[in-house]
Amino acid sequence: MGVPAGRVPTEIDDRVELWRRELAWRRTVVVLDNAASSEQLLPLLPVDRGSVVLVTTRARLFGAELGAPESLGVLSPAEAVRLLEVTAGVDRVTAEPDAAEEVARRCGYLPLAIRLAGARLAHRLSWRVADLAHRLADGPGGISQLAVEDQTVAGAFATSYEPLPEPVKRLFRLVSVHPGDHFDAPMAAALADLPLDGVEVMLDDLLDQHLIEEAEPGRYRLHDLMRHYSAELSQAPDELRDREEAAERLLDHVLHEVANRAASLEPLALRAHLRLDPPRRPDLLDASEPPDVEWLEQERSNILALVKFAEQESMHEHGWRLARAMWRFCYMRGYFDDILIAHRSGLTAAEQCGDQAAQAVMHNYLASAYTRTGSYLDSLRHLEAAVSISRLLGDHGNEHRYRANLVVVHWLRGDLVRSVNLGRQQFRERPGGSAVDSIRSLPNLGFALATMGRYDEALAVHRLHLFLGRCYGNQYHISNALGHIAAVENRLGHFAKAVRLITASLQLRERTGHRFGEAEARNDLGIAYRHLGMLDSAQEQHKMALELAGDSGERHVQAAVWNDFGTTLAARGSIDEALAAHRRALELATRIAHPYEQGRALVALADHLGDDELEQARRYRHRALAIFERMGVPERHEVRRRLADDDRAGPGPLRNG
Repeated sequence: MGVPAGRVPTEIDDRVELWRRELAWRRTVVVLDNAASSEQLLPLLPVDRGSVVLVTTRARLFGAELGAPESLGVLSPAEAVRLLEVTAGVDRVTAEPDAAEEVARRCGYLPLAIRLAGARLAHRLSWRVADLAHRLADGPGGISQLAVEDQTVAGAFATSYEPLPEPVKRLFRLVSVHPGDHFDAPMAAALADLPLDGVEVMLDDLLDQHLIEEAEPGRYRLHDLMRHYSAELSQAPDELRDREEAAERLLDHVLHEVANRAASLEPLALRAHLRLDPPRRPDLLDASEPPDVEWLEQERSNILALVKFAEQESMHEHGWRLARAMWRFCYMRGYFDDILIAHRSGLTAAEQCGDQAAQAVMHNYLASAYTRTGSYLDSLRHLEAAVSISRLLGDHGNEHRYRANLVVVHWLRGDLVRSVNLGRQQFRERPGGSAVDSIRSLPNLGFALATMGRYDEALAVHRLHLFLGRCYGNQYHISNALGHIAAVENRLGHFAKAVRLITASLQLRERTGHRFGEAEARNDLGIAYRHLGMLDSAQEQHKMALELAGDSGERHVQAAVWNDFGTTLAARGSIDEALAAHRRALELATRIAHPYEQGRALVALADHLGDDELEQARRYRHRALAIFERMGVPERHEVRRRLADDDRAGPGPLRNG
């Protein structure tokens, strides 16, 4: 500011007075970089309005004199690459765009990290950008690459970390144990083995120092580079032991949290399979918000990460139990890929800890996802393994349960006689006449009976299912049974009755979040509306069903909905759109080897083809008849009649197809 050195006072108060006096007659922009505290800043603030002060800081500073804070996020990917170009050279960076994007990602899009990475590249003329990306790869020491002379990313983080009290530092070192995207205060309390109220205060301290972020109220996360920094602070033997113990505490807490929230979906089987010891921290469970399945939705990616983390850390008992605890939720929401990933890991964990009963559990629930995605051979292989292990253990109850799941596989494959016979046998031979086991096996038996046209028997089975669901107060089974009864009533032509049943079913399905079950119900509602002449409403329900089935990943339901949507479109006179819908159904049903929907699609295509494609229609009907004859379904009679009509009408114009 041009003040001679001889005029600068030695006392701080006198220096502050001179500083402010010099600013008073100037219009100045003052930048105060990397401020540590409000106390450090206050003496430097001008008292007059002629100057503007910009303060940068890693800490959250408070005080009315400081004005409104503005938290800056990281750069966008494009901005980060541009900064790398400016620092390392445009030609080098643009020559390797993929590697440049990887460097930016490895730097977490932090400006300081990108500038340091770019400066390191600028001083290594023999390096390619890909060489730098490789050095920054995840693993020990990656953050140490972000250093130029005495300026480092770790050093910048240390200015926020070092002034903290030791208990807060320890919490920061431990939160990086969590492998997921975010964590909450009870998880942090479990990691640190500290009271929840004290941990909440410590999390505020870490937030104030920008060592963690609050992604949304009550949910915290670590920036990727901050995670690496936290882990590198914990390399001493005693620190590593503390992290191992923290990991076990975290897994115990999350397992009990998941089990509590999933219990409403399947209270009996879940408890029997998990065989849980009492929680280590019941106080954290008591402090949680009331149990509901939406917490499972919010934590879904984290729980999947914890299953894989448990396998990596050889905490096998926690790994398979977490997979099992999440099964019903993932099944209802249609997250079949999650089931496959978690239960493959869980099966490995059960094998590692030598728990054969757990291995049978994992095989059984792997089969459920393979069945719903059309991989029937994999499903049969896992179910047969589950049955075999249970028989070997003398566990007749689970042997019976797992064998009952073969009923739905045979039904979907089109082997209806085998499905019905096995379903009847399983019902007769249920251990001790257990109603609990009946409630699981009845729906699949009812499906097979209805597909065969044995409607009275199917209704009796589904009504028994409804009765047992009400006895146990299980909304999942009640909603399913209502929907299944409605589907049979549709087949019988009782459409108004079907609408009433489906409406009741939907109220429960929406509450439980059963996506592909809701898709089934809305599709059946569309069928009823179509027959009642409500074509607009029918089309709307089919569209909603398609969206739900697509979200859920349940391909059998998708194929059925495409077929029924096509029939509704044809009823509206939209023949081209109807043909497109049935072709989608045929393609999907063929891909997953679902013969019943293949046959339905072929019949519908034959019905809607034009007069110049009569020979193609005959071929479609012959293919459908072969499927329906093999399955023994009533649709075969109508197809046979139509083929007889075709034969009487004589050959039509040929067209290859």
